[in-house]
Amino acid sequence: RRPGDTPPAPALPAAGAPGLPPEEQRAALEAASGPEFDRLFLEGMIQHREGALAMVDVVLVEGEDLFANEMAAETAAGQGGEIDRMRDLLAAL
Repeated sequence: RRPGDTPPAPALPAAGAPGLPPEEQRAALEAASGPEFDRLFLEGMIQHREGALAMVDVVLVEGEDLFANEMAAETAAGQGGEIDRMRDLLAAL
């Protein structure tokens, strides 16, 4: 690139990237309402958080940057707690 050129658009996550719901799942959420919406939303968010945990595992094993590893550890703790809370909410539906 030359100075002043427009930067390229960021790449979209690849299909099947960890934690991203498939199109059918997103469409079902958009069509749902009430308790069904709540259930689908929570299931999708749990899936999303589990994808984050999968990426964190890679960083903690392969990563060399101290800050990135600290961030990954904090993310693991936070996402794990959120997953637990969402599973509790699902069980109460």
